[in-house]
Amino acid sequence: MRHCNRPGRPPRDELTRHLKATGEDLAESPPHELTVATCELEATHDGPHADHLGDIDRGTQLWVQWSGDLYEFVRLAPCEAPAEDGDACTLFDGHDPGHSWEMRDLLHG
Repeated sequence: MRHCNRPGRPPRDELTRHLKATGEDLAESPPHELTVATCELEATHDGPHADHLGDIDRGTQLWVQWSGDLYEFVRLAPCEAPAEDGDACTLFDGHDPGHSWEMRDLLHG
């Protein structure tokens, strides 16, 4: 399997607004100067593209999802599917088939 790798350019001001609206401390949050996103899902996924921005806490991750020019910042639980070597999937819970360890092209290697 291969990553989708579709690039996106989410508006920085929307992430800043999202973090402020949810009461997040911008200094403690994932980088709010995001300029480029890269889809981490499997190449043949259905639905919106998705890029992990950071961890809010142990059970919550911040992701940007997009389709065309529409971007949404969402909080999702991490996927907890374990690989045989003990690694955990780095995607969100309920993602389309294809866990991160099954991808041949390393996005963040």
